[in-house]
Amino acid sequence: MPISKPHSTLGAENKGSCSNLVIYLEKENEELDKLIKKSSSMNEIFQLESRKQGFFTASEINISTIDVISSIDNNKRKLGANDAKYFAPTISFSENELNHIAFLATGKKEVTSVLELNSSELEQFNNLIREYGRKAMDNYALNFNRQDKGIKSGADLVYFGKIEHFRKFKGTDKEVIGGKEISGQNKKGLQSHIHIIVSRKDKTQQLKLSPTCNEKQTNRKIGNNEYQVGFDRVKWINSNEKLFDEHFNYKRRELEKFENQNILKNGSPQDKLEVNKKIEIESINRDNELFINEKSLQDWKINTQLVNTLSSLLSINIADDTDDNLKKKIRLKR
Repeated sequence: MPISKPHSTLGAENKGSCSNLVIYLEKENEELDKLIKKSSSMNEIFQLESRKQGFFTASEINISTIDVISSIDNNKRKLGANDAKYFAPTISFSENELNHIAFLATGKKEVTSVLELNSSELEQFNNLIREYGRKAMDNYALNFNRQDKGIKSGADLVYFGKIEHFRKFKGTDKEVIGGKEISGQNKKGLQSHIHIIVSRKDKTQQLKLSPTCNEKQTNRKIGNNEYQVGFDRVKWINSNEKLFDEHFNYKRRELEKFENQNILKNGSPQDKLEVNKKIEIESINRDNELFINEKSLQDWKINTQLVNTLSSLLSINIADDTDDNLKKKIRLKR
């Protein structure tokens, strides 16, 4: 399932300026700049430049770091010095999900790195991920249950997204600790994900919106004004999973579903048993389907061979009949 973390500051303090986080998210572009400086080919430089990622919003792309910092840092009316000024959700994908998006973008069944994609394929791949990110932020906005106050989509928020295509091993990763990988090296396979920086205040700067509050959906009342607060993090993950499946026409297996993963981790023994049964039944059905498909393919090959053989025999007989008829005609003429 798409893993949607409602907040991860990546080591930055979110009670002040977002500048450190924004600059940190330029790291992949900085690595491309290093390669550009070493390149002597204009075509290679053009290809590397085209791989750079700008920030995006609900309606715009290629937004500069200066504009991002200015927009987030100035959207803080009536927030105190110790109040969070912004949050940093991340949206990550499984290997199967990224392979599915890559297939939709390129028609290729096996893509092991974005470096294998040409410029047009990469652009389409980015477009698909970006469009999903925008819809996930629509879900984020709706999850605050403040539609009556004008929060109906991501366009009512102040947020900026950034697509990244690589992840590096850290010293705390088990692969590094076990000596199989080196800290700082890129992880293998497709690793694309989205970083979001979203203001604590909505676009009108009238509402405070926090995805880290412990309340999920609470009714409050001040005087005659009744309103809801809260952010259900599990609901956001589930809605993003459903969005992915519908938006990309993805056939999700039982083991991939967040609900089932959550039960296998935190559920009762009975619930875990039921989920494992569903997974086992699905696996058996898939094996049967594969067997049937393979049998059908074998039958098709055998039938094709028979048809080709019969066609060859018939053509020989027809040729023999034709030769006999010609011989008879020649005799008659004589």
